[in-house]
Amino acid sequence: TQSKPKMSKDAAKGNIQFCAIGRLSDRVLIASHLHFSGAAESKKYLAIGQKILNSDKVISQKTANVPNAVNNSSCLMQADSNYMYIVFVEQNYPERTSFEFLGKVRKEFLAKESAAATDATENSLSKSCKTWLVKLCAQYDDLSSVNKVAEVQAKVDDVTNIMEKNVREIITNTQKVEEVEQMAEEMKDKALVFKTGSAQLARKMWWQNAKMWMIIAVVSFIFLVIFILSICPPCRGSR
Repeated sequence: TQSKPKMSKDAAKGNIQFCAIGRLSDRVLIASHLHFSGAAESKKYLAIGQKILNSDKVISQKTANVPNAVNNSSCLMQADSNYMYIVFVEQNYPERTSFEFLGKVRKEFLAKESAAATDATENSLSKSCKTWLVKLCAQYDDLSSVNKVAEVQAKVDDVTNIMEKNVREIITNTQKVEEVEQMAEEMKDKALVFKTGSAQLARKMWWQNAKMWMIIAVVSFIFLVIFILSICPPCRGSR
């Protein structure tokens, strides 16, 4: 069986050229990887990387982009509380993609090398880091492939945002429906109270009218008796 040929560094496109990882506590570069040999030797990248690692000003910024660092390549770095992650890229390589690459380097490094990183000596982790740095550099060296992944991710993010918006609208509409139902229930209760109060008021007015007519009838009867007695002497018992 024939073994598959290994891709040489010269087969790289040159977008990702060199990357390194430094420890902030003692400013030591503990890992590095030359992905593209067609621009400069490793020692040139290491020299600039060490200068950046030694700069308190750069470290305080957490991120930095140094143009024309080595043979017109740009040097970008990203730092956390313990380590600095450095990459040299072709000068027209997108800055956003460069920092995305550094984020992936940080994630892989902390997941796979953090146990040995605390006591590692200069460049001692380069061999173990190379197993995953080669794949990561090759992935981001092909910018068209990275852009396709980013495009798919952007579409996924758009769909996610639309779904979240729809869910928020459904929740809002549900709340509005519940408010309308609550208002209708309150109006129903108020109508019942009004109906009960109206019936009670009607009965009260009826009794008041009944009493008034009874009083009028009694008074009228008394006046009628007095009138009859006044015009009819026999009715008074006189002789």
